[in-house]
Amino acid sequence: MAEFVSSSSYQTQFSVEGSGPQETCITRDYVCLSPVLLLIFRRPALTARVLETLRQVQPARLWVAADGARDDQAEEQRLCEQTRAIIETGIDWPCELRTRFLSAHAGCKKAVAEALDWAFAVEERLIILEDDCLPSADFFQFCDELLEKYESDERVMQISGTQCHGWELSGASFFFSRFGPIWGWASWRRAWQVYDVTMASWPELSKSQRIRELCPEPFEASWRRRVFEQVASGQLDTWDYQWAYAKLLAGGLNVVPNQNLISNLGFGDDATHTHDVKDSRAELPFGSMRFPLRAPAEVSACAAADRHYLQTVVGLPANRFSWRAIAWWLRQRLRFF
Repeated sequence: MAEFVSSSSYQTQFSVEGSGPQETCITRDYVCLSPVLLLIFRRPALTARVLETLRQVQPARLWVAADGARDDQAEEQRLCEQTRAIIETGIDWPCELRTRFLSAHAGCKKAVAEALDWAFAVEERLIILEDDCLPSADFFQFCDELLEKYESDERVMQISGTQCHGWELSGASFFFSRFGPIWGWASWRRAWQVYDVTMASWPELSKSQRIRELCPEPFEASWRRRVFEQVASGQLDTWDYQWAYAKLLAGGLNVVPNQNLISNLGFGDDATHTHDVKDSRAELPFGSMRFPLRAPAEVSACAAADRHYLQTVVGLPANRFSWRAIAWWLRQRLRFF
């Protein structure tokens, strides 16, 4: 598959018009210290809004990767060209811009996984945004400080910007979790090196009891097994569950903020996976983070927060011996008939 990769420095004029209550999301002076990878495709309006937030924090290095349009989709081709043009003409701060624009459609799984490989091959750390993930004023400083703090701690594999279940750890600014949303996140090359987009070890693991040992909460193993099977069989074209799989095997921790720092604006008919505009995670409001950050006393997963996530976001029953648990178990079985 052909691709176009470029590296250059830009200092041009850029302006953007948008809509919505969170139009101006960076409200204080802060310069982003970490390189940023932006993943784009066919949504020029959303890409412009995210780029406006980047303009205000002015990262010195910006990596932009774009999947190609499908051959039989003329409108998609037009939208892809518009989206790329926003990047090519829209940077008005001293910035090294590197682009990876695919000429043919690769799909979510291949395009994103290879884009992350491409950027991490050069950078030791990255902040990663997608074109529909609008960051708050505090997101970049949150990531910068924790990328530095936990750089050498191999227990920590990801810093998340999204807080979608309302859990707060008293006395701290964030908590550690076995679950980490990827709507606005950051990580290190040393963590990404364990990623395998093919999940080559899954066939063997799926037949063993280790999956249950790795998933201590009620019904968690069954839920994980179902999702991993869909990915491994090709039913689900994505890259992120493979990252969740890699973190699960490595026992990796995710940093999750007490307050939400990302608003996902991409729910709708033109989304790749998130189609339900009524989803409770759509367009979450921003919280406010106080600096300096206060770290938890221990670097370990908060079991109560993980349990709350599984119940409120995934929808798993709280215990095995309830009518809700029986109903959930039956629904899972019926999926195979």
